[in-house]
Amino acid sequence: MLQETVTWDPQNMIVEPSIGQKIYVLFLVVVCVVTIVKLIRIWRVALPFRLSTQANNPSYLKLLRSTHGSLSYWMWCMFLGWGILSFTALYDFCNGMLNEKVTGRMVILLEIRELSTSLAMALWVVLFVFLVRWHVSNRIERLRD
Repeated sequence: MLQETVTWDPQNMIVEPSIGQKIYVLFLVVVCVVTIVKLIRIWRVALPFRLSTQANNPSYLKLLRSTHGSLSYWMWCMFLGWGILSFTALYDFCNGMLNEKVTGRMVILLEIRELSTSLAMALWVVLFVFLVRWHVSNRIERLRD
């Protein structure tokens, strides 16, 4: 009889994301789409390197200011969503640990990995929104001069 040894590799273990995580990823996609739509709306009026055509247009400046403010609200909303998701997951995790009398390191590491993944996704999208907001701010400053 042949006897096989099976090794268990927790690093390559596939963990199904929670419902909250799936909803949050959908929210991040929505934020990216909204940001792209806002950027296209700004660029449709004045292309990226053709801002001088709108130098004396007050409605374009108003559009830039409203977009600038709206993007900052989206960024804060994203961080608040991430915080809510993270602390809800941490709460559920702690309840699970309380129900079990023995806790190994792997369970803690898996939870930390999930939380860090959601933070990384949020930071990438916030970086994108921040760069677009910065672009809008630069356009506002150029139109003021």
